[in-house]
Amino acid sequence: MWNFIKSSSSKENWLEHNFNEVCFVGRSNVGKSSLINALSNNNKLAKTSKTPGRTQLINYFDSNEGVMIVDLPGYGFAKVSKTQKTKMHDMMDEYFTESPKLSQIFLLFDTRHGMLQEDLVFYNYLIKIGHDVVLVGTKMDRTTQSERSKILKSPIVSTINPENIFLCSSKTKKNIDKLKKFIYSFKFSDDK
Repeated sequence: MWNFIKSSSSKENWLEHNFNEVCFVGRSNVGKSSLINALSNNNKLAKTSKTPGRTQLINYFDSNEGVMIVDLPGYGFAKVSKTQKTKMHDMMDEYFTESPKLSQIFLLFDTRHGMLQEDLVFYNYLIKIGHDVVLVGTKMDRTTQSERSKILKSPIVSTINPENIFLCSSKTKKNIDKLKKFIYSFKFSDDK
């Protein structure tokens, strides 16, 4: 059972712990909270909303499997002020460039739309600063097999190792266990 631990707004109040961190990031309204709830088997763990941009802090969840789950604000930041956008951008940039515990980034995109320009820009930013990125397509229950096949053949996605691409459905739980197993592969090791 996953548990919410705390929210953080800067390096000064990041959660202190001895585990590896995996983080989830994606456009506002991509289904990040729903995915976390599906992975944790708890529909009330992460707050879901029809209003994009509700997550505005760094949220830490303990997986109880030796991996800390980190939920970041969505980019696009719908319905927030310019000042708040800048603040969240700086907070995320600090996390990506300075967190010593960050082991893996999961970049979410909506399979109904594929990787949009905003997703590509964010993906390239993460690669440029030296991170490995795993792509997670959400809401696959709302797409056809041919639409999903088209996504996998798209320019960016087709260059990525297929083992680092997951198409999932929080609603039907399709590929949720497979993604969870991959997340747990970043479990803290004593010989690290």
